[in-house]
Amino acid sequence: MNGIQLWQTKKEANNMADIMRRMKSQALLLLIGVILVGLSGTGQSFGAAASALTRTNSGGGVTAKVTYLNPEGLEGPRFQVVLDTHSVDLDAFDLKNVSVLRDDAGKDYQPTQMENKGGGHHREVTLAFPKSASGSKRLELVIKNIAGVKERSFRWELK
Repeated sequence: MNGIQLWQTKKEANNMADIMRRMKSQALLLLIGVILVGLSGTGQSFGAAASALTRTNSGGGVTAKVTYLNPEGLEGPRFQVVLDTHSVDLDAFDLKNVSVLRDDAGKDYQPTQMENKGGGHHREVTLAFPKSASGSKRLELVIKNIAGVKERSFRWELK
Protein backbone atom coordinates (compact mmCIF):
# COMPACT_ATOMS: atom_id res chain seq x y z
CA MET A 1 0.00 0.00 0.00
CA ASN A 2 1.51 3.31 -1.00
CA GLY A 3 1.22 6.66 0.77
CA ILE A 4 -1.65 7.91 -1.41
CA GLN A 5 -3.73 4.81 -0.77
CA LEU A 6 -3.02 5.05 2.96
CA TRP A 7 -4.00 8.73 2.92
CA GLN A 8 -7.28 7.92 1.09
CA THR A 9 -8.08 5.14 3.59
CA LYS A 10 -7.53 7.51 6.54
CA LYS A 11 -9.65 10.16 4.81
CA GLU A 12 -12.48 7.65 4.29
CA ALA A 13 -12.23 6.57 7.93
CA ASN A 14 -12.39 10.21 9.08
CA ASN A 15 -15.40 10.81 6.81
CA MET A 16 -17.15 7.76 8.29
CA ALA A 17 -16.39 9.00 11.81
CA ASP A 18 -17.84 12.43 10.91
CA ILE A 19 -20.97 10.78 9.48
CA MET A 20 -21.39 8.71 12.66
CA ARG A 21 -20.98 11.81 14.89
CA ARG A 22 -23.60 13.68 12.84
CA MET A 23 -26.01 10.74 13.05
CA LYS A 24 -25.55 10.56 16.83
CA SER A 25 -26.15 14.31 17.12
CA GLN A 26 -29.28 14.11 15.00
CA ALA A 27 -30.58 11.16 17.03
CA LEU A 28 -29.93 13.09 20.24
CA LEU A 29 -31.74 16.16 18.90
CA LEU A 30 -34.67 13.99 17.83
CA LEU A 31 -34.84 12.42 21.29
CA ILE A 32 -34.74 15.84 22.97
CA GLY A 33 -37.51 17.04 20.65
CA VAL A 34 -39.70 14.05 21.50
CA ILE A 35 -39.15 14.62 25.21
CA LEU A 36 -40.00 18.34 24.94
CA VAL A 37 -43.17 17.62 22.98
CA GLY A 38 -44.19 15.07 25.60
CA LEU A 39 -43.52 17.48 28.45
CA SER A 40 -45.38 20.33 26.79
CA GLY A 41 -48.45 18.10 26.42
CA THR A 42 -48.26 17.29 30.14
CA GLY A 43 -48.01 20.97 30.98
CA GLN A 44 -51.06 21.76 28.90
CA SER A 45 -53.05 19.08 30.69
CA PHE A 46 -51.97 20.43 34.08
CA GLY A 47 -52.68 24.00 32.94
CA ALA A 48 -56.16 23.01 31.81
CA ALA A 49 -56.85 21.38 35.18
CA ALA A 50 -55.44 24.37 37.05
CA SER A 51 -57.46 26.84 34.97
CA ALA A 52 -60.67 25.05 35.97
CA LEU A 53 -59.76 25.91 39.56
CA THR A 54 -58.85 29.55 38.84
CA ARG A 55 -61.18 32.53 39.22
CA THR A 56 -60.46 36.13 38.16
CA ASN A 57 -61.85 39.48 39.29
CA SER A 58 -60.82 42.92 38.02
CA GLY A 59 -61.68 46.30 39.49
CA GLY A 60 -60.10 49.45 40.86
CA GLY A 61 -57.13 49.00 38.56
CA VAL A 62 -56.23 45.64 40.13
CA THR A 63 -56.71 42.16 38.68
CA ALA A 64 -56.99 39.37 41.24
CA LYS A 65 -56.53 35.79 40.09
CA VAL A 66 -57.23 33.07 42.67
CA THR A 67 -56.45 29.37 42.22
CA TYR A 68 -57.76 26.68 44.57
CA LEU A 69 -54.59 24.64 45.06
CA ASN A 70 -55.78 21.50 46.83
CA PRO A 71 -59.48 20.66 46.35
CA GLU A 72 -58.66 16.96 46.86
CA GLY A 73 -56.13 17.60 49.63
CA LEU A 74 -56.20 16.11 53.11
CA GLU A 75 -55.06 19.34 54.77
CA GLY A 76 -57.07 22.55 54.97
CA PRO A 77 -57.90 24.52 51.81
CA ARG A 78 -55.06 26.52 50.21
CA PHE A 79 -55.42 29.30 47.65
CA GLN A 80 -52.89 31.12 45.50
CA VAL A 81 -53.83 34.79 45.13
CA VAL A 82 -52.07 36.76 42.39
CA LEU A 83 -52.61 40.53 42.31
CA ASP A 84 -51.49 42.59 39.30
CA THR A 85 -51.75 46.31 38.66
CA HIS A 86 -49.95 49.19 36.99
CA SER A 87 -51.24 51.92 39.29
CA VAL A 88 -51.69 50.67 42.87
CA ASP A 89 -49.07 49.79 45.52
CA LEU A 90 -50.18 46.30 46.53
CA ASP A 91 -47.86 46.21 49.55
CA ALA A 92 -50.38 48.35 51.41
CA PHE A 93 -52.83 45.43 51.66
CA ASP A 94 -52.51 42.69 54.29
CA LEU A 95 -54.29 39.83 52.56
CA LYS A 96 -54.33 37.69 55.69
CA ASN A 97 -56.49 40.32 57.43
CA VAL A 98 -58.76 41.19 54.50
CA SER A 99 -59.51 37.61 53.36
CA VAL A 100 -62.12 35.19 54.62
CA LEU A 101 -63.21 31.73 53.44
CA ARG A 102 -66.95 31.02 53.58
CA ASP A 103 -68.47 27.53 53.34
CA ASP A 104 -71.90 26.50 52.05
CA ALA A 105 -73.35 26.74 55.60
CA GLY A 106 -72.32 30.42 55.76
CA LYS A 107 -69.53 29.87 58.29
CA ASP A 108 -66.46 32.12 57.91
CA TYR A 109 -62.85 31.01 58.40
CA GLN A 110 -59.82 33.24 58.81
CA PRO A 111 -56.51 32.28 57.16
CA THR A 112 -54.15 30.36 59.42
CA GLN A 113 -51.06 30.99 57.28
CA MET A 114 -49.89 33.31 54.54
CA GLU A 115 -46.85 32.99 52.28
CA ASN A 116 -45.96 36.17 50.38
CA LYS A 117 -43.97 36.54 47.14
CA GLY A 118 -43.33 39.68 45.18
CA GLY A 119 -44.43 43.18 45.95
CA GLY A 120 -45.22 46.57 44.51
CA HIS A 121 -47.40 46.08 41.43
CA HIS A 122 -47.18 42.26 41.19
CA ARG A 123 -47.86 40.21 44.26
CA GLU A 124 -48.43 36.52 44.89
CA VAL A 125 -49.77 35.18 48.18
CA THR A 126 -50.72 31.67 49.29
CA LEU A 127 -53.44 31.57 51.93
CA ALA A 128 -54.05 28.48 54.05
CA PHE A 129 -57.27 27.88 55.97
CA PRO A 130 -58.21 25.43 58.75
CA LYS A 131 -59.12 21.85 57.86
CA SER A 132 -62.62 22.39 59.28
CA ALA A 133 -63.37 24.38 56.12
CA SER A 134 -62.92 21.19 54.06
CA GLY A 135 -65.85 18.92 53.28
CA SER A 136 -68.23 21.62 52.08
CA LYS A 137 -70.12 21.51 48.79
CA ARG A 138 -69.16 25.10 48.05
CA LEU A 139 -66.33 27.38 49.14
CA GLU A 140 -66.10 31.09 48.56
CA LEU A 141 -62.98 33.16 49.13
CA VAL A 142 -63.84 36.80 49.84
CA ILE A 143 -61.17 39.50 49.69
CA LYS A 144 -62.27 42.86 51.06
CA ASN A 145 -61.25 46.45 50.38
CA ILE A 146 -58.52 46.10 47.76
CA ALA A 147 -58.10 49.22 45.59
CA GLY A 148 -61.52 50.62 46.37
CA VAL A 149 -63.41 47.39 45.63
CA LYS A 150 -65.50 46.55 48.70
CA GLU A 151 -65.56 42.77 48.09
CA ARG A 152 -64.11 40.41 45.55
CA SER A 153 -65.74 37.01 45.62
CA PHE A 154 -64.27 33.77 44.21
CA ARG A 155 -66.51 30.68 44.36
CA TRP A 156 -65.93 26.96 43.79
CA GLU A 157 -68.66 24.33 43.60
CA LEU A 158 -67.20 21.09 44.93
CA LYS A 159 -68.14 17.44 44.49
